[in-house]
Amino acid sequence: MAWRFLLGGIATISLIAESATAQLNPITSFSRIWLEWDLKTNTQWAPNAVDPTAQPDRSIQIFKFQPVFPFRLNDDWSVLTNTVLRFISLPTADLVIGLSPEGRPTLLDWDQRSQAGLYDISPKIFLVPDIGTDFTIGLGSSLVVPVGDGAIDSGKLSVGPALLAFFHRGPLVLGARMRNVWSVAGDSDRADVNRMVVRGLVRYQLNPDWYLISSPIIVADWTLPVGHGWNVLVGGGVGRSFRLAGQPMQVSVEGYYNAVKPQVAGEELLGNWSIRTQWQILFPN
Repeated sequence: MAWRFLLGGIATISLIAESATAQLNPITSFSRIWLEWDLKTNTQWAPNAVDPTAQPDRSIQIFKFQPVFPFRLNDDWSVLTNTVLRFISLPTADLVIGLSPEGRPTLLDWDQRSQAGLYDISPKIFLVPDIGTDFTIGLGSSLVVPVGDGAIDSGKLSVGPALLAFFHRGPLVLGARMRNVWSVAGDSDRADVNRMVVRGLVRYQLNPDWYLISSPIIVADWTLPVGHGWNVLVGGGVGRSFRLAGQPMQVSVEGYYNAVKPQVAGEELLGNWSIRTQWQILFPN
């Protein structure tokens, strides 16, 4: 009888532990060291109106370091911070100036190359109420700080509101983070900023190790003519959860189709496809 009572107690404790784990909020219950690499292929460095010889044979690479840290204020409120640091490699070109047959300076060609550097830093902070185990909502603010050398970053200090909303139950997480920022200071020679960024998330856990994920980024540049400033991605991929030296981690590989692309001088410069890889190191709070 004693051993049956002991086994029953162990089973009960195990079920309680599993129930508590299942009810963890996937958004606010973990700190994350989040690394991401995006590759945009078949990109054209400039419209043909600028360089008639430009071809869609270049690529854009974006490496993001974006730590996420939630802090519990009390039983009813938490604060969630998410700071994004971007290192970007962009196709660009230098002017090749020579002399015309008449001896006058003239543009002979474009020397195409890739320019890499640090882009804007984007810290965001959200105030998140505790509204149960199925939903997470948060309202906050976003700041964009230009820290590059001027050719890579936006050159503008921008601010604006930020919002997150997620539904999570069982194996499913569904929701989005969004923000809109306006430039308030910076280089007067640079273009003003009025940009919305929405990053959706659909994640389905197939088993303890594997999951399906779709996390498209939608961008709207409101400074461009109507319909010319949208970039809409469609796609997804697969990820795996595992432990390395006891540390929980996640990796994923995703592919996205550029269903809607922004236009520059009436031309679409981005290619049709983007590839993304992510690596997250999780720290339960």
